[in-house]
Amino acid sequence: MYVDVLVPGIWWHPLTYSTPQIVETGCRVVVPMGPRGGKRVGFVLAVKEKLDEKPSYEIKEVTEVLDQVPPLNEELWSLSEWISRQYLCSQSEALRLMCPPQVTKGCNVDHQDLSRQKPSRGTYQERCFYEASDEKRYARYVDIIEEAGYGLVFFPEETVARSFWDILPCHIKKKGLLWPSGGGKKGFDAWLKTRRGEVSVIVGSAGLLFAPLAPIDFILIEEEASSSYNFARYPYISLRHIAAKRAQTWGATLIFGGRMPSSRVYLLKKPQLEEKPKGQIHFVNIRKASCLELPGVARGIPISSTLLTSSLDAVNSGKIALWILDRKGYVGEISCEECGWMMTCPECGSLCRLTRDIVVCPICGKRYEMPTVCPSCMSNFIMGRRPGIEALYRIARSLVDPAIPVHTWYKEESGKKRRTMVLNDLKDGGIIVGSRLSVTFCDDCLVGMIGWVDADAEARRPLYDARFTAFSMIWESRCRGKDPDSRNVIVQSRTPYRGWQRGLRRGWHLFWDEELAERRELGFPPFELLVEITGPLKITDDILPSLDKSGFAVYKPIADEGRLWVKTKDLKNMREALKPFFHISRSKVGFPKIRIWRD
Repeated sequence: MYVDVLVPGIWWHPLTYSTPQIVETGCRVVVPMGPRGGKRVGFVLAVKEKLDEKPSYEIKEVTEVLDQVPPLNEELWSLSEWISRQYLCSQSEALRLMCPPQVTKGCNVDHQDLSRQKPSRGTYQERCFYEASDEKRYARYVDIIEEAGYGLVFFPEETVARSFWDILPCHIKKKGLLWPSGGGKKGFDAWLKTRRGEVSVIVGSAGLLFAPLAPIDFILIEEEASSSYNFARYPYISLRHIAAKRAQTWGATLIFGGRMPSSRVYLLKKPQLEEKPKGQIHFVNIRKASCLELPGVARGIPISSTLLTSSLDAVNSGKIALWILDRKGYVGEISCEECGWMMTCPECGSLCRLTRDIVVCPICGKRYEMPTVCPSCMSNFIMGRRPGIEALYRIARSLVDPAIPVHTWYKEESGKKRRTMVLNDLKDGGIIVGSRLSVTFCDDCLVGMIGWVDADAEARRPLYDARFTAFSMIWESRCRGKDPDSRNVIVQSRTPYRGWQRGLRRGWHLFWDEELAERRELGFPPFELLVEITGPLKITDDILPSLDKSGFAVYKPIADEGRLWVKTKDLKNMREALKPFFHISRSKVGFPKIRIWRD
């Protein structure tokens, strides 16, 4: 007897082994693989009495059968097949993502018969609820959970999921579960508990996506437009897309919620905003603002009098003022004012930035000393450009009394302990200077003012969804957290209250109507899929003619970079064209990675 086994790896096909034992599809087996007697755990894809053809290689025997019955139910097994087709990845990679590490490493799983956990033929429904007020949305969610049976409730951030769990009534918590963050033993225990049917409602963030809950009556996705639902590691899946598939399979109700909808939901459902946020929003022309000078910086940061006055008002009333600039370090560029030379990383060619008196490459992380002389013209007139958070901190610090706390906040300087320290220090008011992550402080304290120091920066990114990212961040800052109605939002821009910014005052329906009209014309998501293929230059250069031959229009934006873009609606034919590049025989050459943008 022979079995096709899905061994976790980027290759798309199963590996064939022989076995004297009877084994069921979906069960885990230990198989020999690799040099020096290596062993791997895989999932049985198919069982065969005999092979269709005599193989040109030696077929090895299965080392051990780990399961009497499959560890995943029918719905999750079928979902792994669907993911492999929809995301152009291997089914084995989908299974690795779906299962706790303990399962893919071969740990014991209860031999529980899951054959009865078959999706029912209920009526799939979609509902939308978009409300600026967090408090009103959460109250509605509690009502939904009260009325429904078994379900999953997703939040884009673990801290927000925990806060929502805390407000749930005790009788819901008794039958529910707050999904642990970080996985590990707690995550595995939660997975086993759910698999045994001991819970009916689960609240959590992205790690909850493949919880083995059965049946599923509803799935609720809070802030469904959040980019946090797009997985940052390969395979690059979309939580909202897969959660919708799970709801469809179970005939469940899918609830989209949040402060604003994603492009696809707005296009298909045309939801309405229940009530516009009441907080004040002010647009300031950054060209008319004063440019405050900074040591070693050719051009300082424009700070308007409106932002300064509003910041002082917030601090003097015991509230927090947030200054947001998505640019880390002291300066984002280092250049020679005489000849225009720009300092780039010798390793990867990226522009270097200065942070804490050290020159750092933001791409590869290499560190260098700050040059004192230009290597091109030997001038000593070396200056920084595009000042960042560290430079902005100096301005904020000089604005207020030394007794008033001022802190920085961005990814590299975050964490639970530091957050607790910052919150304690700011209990009577102060200023936080940081990246967009600073907006999360609205959940924990009274933020009286949020200043977007350079609102155009995010919209300038060379990506099709740049304007949406900029709009959604500022919209969130208007209505997130405690007492948003008394909050002022200052938007510093070179083109204030024009283009995409008009919707910030009039509503996201105006933003999406204009944005989608342009995307339709250009064939961008959600009207077509945008497929990004990356890898070593040699691999992408081999892929390009193959896709060309299959009739796909391929874009290669930078000639010497291993990146291709394809707009398509036909993933089936694209999978066939790419299939040869995902065979295990290419392991030494390497494999490309694929990301699919849907909205």
